[in-house]
Amino acid sequence: MLIRAPRAPVDRRRTAWVLTVLATAASTYALEAFAIAVGALLAASGVLAGLDRPLLLTVLAGTYVLWAAGLRVSLAANWSLLTRTGVSTNAPSKAAHDIARARKAGPRTRRWAASGAYVLTEAAKEVPYYAGAFGATLVSDAVSARDAIVFLAGTNVGAALYEYGLGRATQRCLRHRAAVDAPPAGRGPAAP
Repeated sequence: MLIRAPRAPVDRRRTAWVLTVLATAASTYALEAFAIAVGALLAASGVLAGLDRPLLLTVLAGTYVLWAAGLRVSLAANWSLLTRTGVSTNAPSKAAHDIARARKAGPRTRRWAASGAYVLTEAAKEVPYYAGAFGATLVSDAVSARDAIVFLAGTNVGAALYEYGLGRATQRCLRHRAAVDAPPAGRGPAAP
């Protein structure tokens, strides 16, 4: 019979970081691809073509509210993932959490650090959208400022849907893991 030695804390931390980096790369790629696709579809659809600029800017602001709502679900799921597994879908979030934990910060401070880094990372991802959308208006007569605003609104809708979906999927995985790890009803913990 093969007996496994317990994994050292260093091995667990290394594994958590490897998983976090892989999850961050996969999540970033998927988010960007989905958000750009939704933005391009909305811009190409012409659905918002008849709106005047003030109303279009109001729609854009509304999409940021929608994005924040999706992000809220993802932040809650990320916190659960960090506290239960030490893994995150956002490497800067994990780094901020780990730094706060190393400084003996309480749970509230660790959560603020992790969530703040997550939000800053997501906000930084907006820069290429703005640069691309408004850069296209500068180099091409085929793309107007109105088209750029509609594209940005679409990317926000795509990001909101993605963040909400990521958060819900993460929560579902954590519930499944908890159910698998739980001892059968009426019995104590399983023997090692």
